[in-house]
Order: sequence, then structure tokens, then C-alpha cells
Amino acid sequence: MKPLIVVYDFGAAQPGDIAVGLGDWATWVFAAERNEHTRGMEPLLAQFAPLVWIDDLDQAVAQLGAHNPGGIVTFSEKALRLTGELAHRLGLPQHSPATTALLTDKWNQRSALRAAGVDSVRFHRIDTVGQWADAVAHVGLPAVLKPAFGGASRNTFLIEDEADGRRTVERLLAAGTPGYDPEGALVLEEYLVGRDCAPFGDYVSIEQLVQQGEVTDIAVTGKFPMVPPFRETGRFWPSPLDPEETEQVFDLARRAVTALGITTGLTHTEAKLTPQGPRFIEVNGRLGGGINELSRRAIGTDLIELAGRIALGERVDVPPLPPGRTVYQIIHPAPRDACELVAVEGTDEIRALPEVTLYRPYARAGTRLEGGVHTRELDVVIGETTGLAELATAFKDVESRLRFTFAFPGEPGVRTVTGAELGRL
Repeated sequence: MKPLIVVYDFGAAQPGDIAVGLGDWATWVFAAERNEHTRGMEPLLAQFAPLVWIDDLDQAVAQLGAHNPGGIVTFSEKALRLTGELAHRLGLPQHSPATTALLTDKWNQRSALRAAGVDSVRFHRIDTVGQWADAVAHVGLPAVLKPAFGGASRNTFLIEDEADGRRTVERLLAAGTPGYDPEGALVLEEYLVGRDCAPFGDYVSIEQLVQQGEVTDIAVTGKFPMVPPFRETGRFWPSPLDPEETEQVFDLARRAVTALGITTGLTHTEAKLTPQGPRFIEVNGRLGGGINELSRRAIGTDLIELAGRIALGERVDVPPLPPGRTVYQIIHPAPRDACELVAVEGTDEIRALPEVTLYRPYARAGTRLEGGVHTRELDVVIGETTGLAELATAFKDVESRLRFTFAFPGEPGVRTVTGAELGRL
């Protein structure tokens, strides 16, 4: 079997996850652009496979080509464009250049889906501050402002006031804004009002795989409620949707995937649950964050392995979700303002809960948190219940027992909140 190229950057799979998914059946080569994250991961990457740095694209293509690769894959939103370019130059199956452009630019994506009759959300592209008034006139307020290219809710804001929105646009388009590419554009989108789905979230994601243009459904992922502005708090399989609405969101995602010209790989599509039915949010042309862990527990299938096999031209199958079992992940997003994590209490209490399998911290006392509106995870709580009613109880138990203490610059003392109260920060 020819080796696989894995284009690595921060995303849905860490080096150890990739090694587990590929390690007992494939050989692979890592390719990566140098940045703070990939440099820090270099020792770990090098433990598992050869690493080719993408400093000069022509030189990197020659180095990678010397391995005689049979396929290429990435699990990172940031690396989709690079993966598409490498695939094109090496003659390997992947998203076409046109499809990659649609997957990595939210304005182009919505334009293509509207033209295909899949999406009717109002939206407007913003390249300059001078276009703000036209965008508001076209879309209306409240609306969602986001970068055309980005992930994890990076620089995504709910805009309810025109003057505040203009100031946000000015800040994001200014050169040197941390975490934002000033060469990109912004998109203002109609804010979709969800229906009451308590105690769960009013949106889902749809996981699918594509082989030679044929779309196969994997699962609909249920979500816990978001906290402002759009930070995630966890996910679970199966979703709370009934069979009819499950088929509706699968069909919505299939039509979107087809309209974007996706012919190979994994997809992660998001949909809002509104009183009028499910509405499209966006399509991602890669594995979704946290989804592989759910899949391994729920159906015993490693989606990283499936992505690798598809990239190498193999046909794969996915087993159905078994009944009577719900697997979940609860995550706690960091505060929006920069601060220091002083303490986390209650971890022993939640580890003792029968529905909790594992508590894994990603930030410890003394960690300085940079702030921002993206989802920066402090931890993950992993567990299993026998159904959705039991899941709702487990979620409430975890949120009431975990307590986080933060120190904010310029504030005397510290602030302590429960997991349930964390979203206010």
C-alpha cells in the first residue's frame, strides 16, 4: 500500500489520534506549515512519521512526491487550502480547487448553495467598512458577523446594534487585529432564531462520508446549549431529533455536499433547528471536532481510519448507531475576557458520578487565557447514559458540581462560577 500524506495543523485530530487511526494498517508522512502550534508539536509528530515542512511549496512537493504517496488527507480547517494545493500538484484525489474555495470561504459557499436552491439565508460580503451600511440594509439586524475564512467561532459576533457592528467591522478589518487575517473579508448573515429545544441546544451537526461522489450518512450529532456569543458546550450521539427530522437534516446536508462538488472524504455540516424546520448553517470539508471520539465509543469505528482509507481509494462502510445508549462530551469554554485560571474544584465529585467515564483538563491552575469569542476549551467531561432523559440529568449534575475560579486583570480579588454560570463570563 502506498503511503498517505497527512497535512497537519491545529484541528479535529491530534498526532496521537492520527497514530491510533492509521498506525496498525498504514504508513504516512506528515506535511505542515511552520507556526506556533506545529512547531510545538514537532517532537510528537516526528515520533510517528517523517515530517516535511512546507517552507517552499515547490520543494515540499518534490519531497512529498519522492515518497510515492497514494493519497492525501487533513483534519484541520486551517490546512484545507494547503491540502487542496498539494493534492492538485501531486495528482492525488481530494477536493477540487473550486470545491476547496467554496469550503474555505463562507461567502462563496453561501452563494453556491443559494444558486443550487439549498440555502435561502440572507447574507452580504464586507471587504471594507464602507460596505457596512449596505450589508445591514440587505441582511437586517440582529445578524451574525463572521470572517469569510475561519473556524471554532473565531471572531464571530451577534450584532444587534448598527453602530456597535460598525465598530466591530472596523476593528476586525484593521491590520494587526489578533487572530484575524486582514487580507480576508467578513460576512454578515441573517440570524436564525432557534426553537426551544431545552435542555439541549437548538442546532445539530451532520456527519457524512463521500466516496466517488456518493454520500453516506454517519450520524446526526446533538448539541448542548451554546453560550454567548456562539461558544459550544458539548455534543452527543444520538441526537434528540425524531426519525422524520433526522432524515430532513441528512437530506439538507446531502444536497449541500453535492452542490459544493464534494466527491471524497468526511464532511461536517451544521444546521439550525428553527420553528420552520432545519436551516443550513455551513459545510466543513473535514472531520468535526470531537466527533471521532464519539464514533469510537458509539459504533466502534475510527473515522480517522475511514478518512485515510477513503483517501487511498478504498471503499468503507459505517455501522448504524445501536439503540439504548447515549455517549456524550461536555466542554467548558474559557471566558471571553483575558484572565488567569486560579482553580478548578469539584473534579473529584464529577469523576464519582456513574454517568462520567473521564474528566480531562486542558488548562490548569496558573494558565493564562487569552480571551476572545472563539471556543477555547478548558476541559472535557466524557461519559455515557442509557438515554436522553438521563443525559439531561447528567449534564445538570456536572454543571452544578464543577466550579472555576478566575483572576481578571484590573479587578480586585477573584471570581468563582459553576460550570452552568461559566457562559456569562
